[in-house]
Amino acid sequence: AMAKQFSSGVKREGAVVHFESNEDDPMTGVIDLLAKQKTREYVQIQLEGGIAFGTGEHPTTQLCLDWVRDKVEEQLENDYGDNSINFIDYGAGSGVLGIAAAAVVRDFNQSKRRSKKEPGATKSINAVGVEIDADAIHIANNNAKMNQVEMVNYLPTLDSLDGESLSVVMRAIQKKRNKALKSLPDEMNGPIFDLCVANILAEPLVSLAPTIASLVKSGGEIGLSGVLATKADSVADAYQIFFDDVTISDEEGGWVLITGKRK
Repeated sequence: AMAKQFSSGVKREGAVVHFESNEDDPMTGVIDLLAKQKTREYVQIQLEGGIAFGTGEHPTTQLCLDWVRDKVEEQLENDYGDNSINFIDYGAGSGVLGIAAAAVVRDFNQSKRRSKKEPGATKSINAVGVEIDADAIHIANNNAKMNQVEMVNYLPTLDSLDGESLSVVMRAIQKKRNKALKSLPDEMNGPIFDLCVANILAEPLVSLAPTIASLVKSGGEIGLSGVLATKADSVADAYQIFFDDVTISDEEGGWVLITGKRK
């Protein structure tokens, strides 16, 4: 029944999530980011990992996918002289949002190469995920490889974790299969990111506000979800200290997207 529900797809104005039944793995999803304007081309993403890690069907993922595509395209269209975008997904899960960002850049470059007009400079993206769940990191890294995009996923830095989260990470890194996992490197653990998306839950988002703010450069933007409309104000209040124009900018099925620009 679940596979059938997924194969029917979920549609809304900004994105189509099209789940294809697959005999080998009925939980393999295929996401199509469909244009709000008809001039946009499809960006297709394949995901494995089942519903536990975010297959793209949840309203919060939809809200974030719309935001990611809009903001990455905005960066691509504005030529600041810097051809690289730094993008971080905090609480990356299946990696869907970072993979989506990287896929938009990849497809932009491919369409530039196909264009008969002046091709212009190729753009690049440094897409990074941070995730506390070691199993999710393995899945997200595999999903990135499957989609032929570069997105590296890291554990959070230990000093950014509270007691409970720290014990989860410490237990995970004791396991043999997680020995290769690394924390966010020092060169990325600072205000370098143009875009930060975090689709978690209201309470952790509130406690993570200083950490997330420390990663976003001045003028950089955030898209936060996993937030019920009833808890939106508490999240917005936590981020207004660090960000200007903190706004509940979209809503879907009782969930909201909160956006802002780093001071």
